Amino acid sequence: MTWFTVALVATLAVNFSLAVDIVLVSKDVTGPEPCAKICFGESQGTWKQNGHYLFIDSSLADCKFARQPLVSATLVNTGDFSQYSGYVGMEQPGKFRYEMYAPGVSAAKANADHYQINWNAAGYSC
Repeated sequence: MTWFTVALVATLAVNFSLAVDIVLVSKDVTGPEPCAKICFGESQGTWKQNGHYLFIDSSLADCKFARQPLVSATLVNTGDFSQYSGYVGMEQPGKFRYEMYAPGVSAAKANADHYQINWNAAGYSC
């Protein structure tokens, strides 16, 4: 085989192995399919408090969404947090807020105990 054939086969193999179909099914988040993308991340250490609620603001800037994506988040920490229920509130395409009802837990405790959220976002980059 010539170097051209090897290069062609290697290029095709990389292109086929990186091909990923992403389909977003949402009436509110729409865009052209070639621009669909998924972004994953984690946030911790900046919890704030508002009454019995704790919240953390997270950036989606590195994901480079053109408009508001679909976002879900899960609380992760080392303590017993099963009693807390949280939700995601969108503020703009580049960030979101995770807020949870956690009476008796301070922001200082959440930060000291390294409360963390793992999140994923799906949207469009164009």
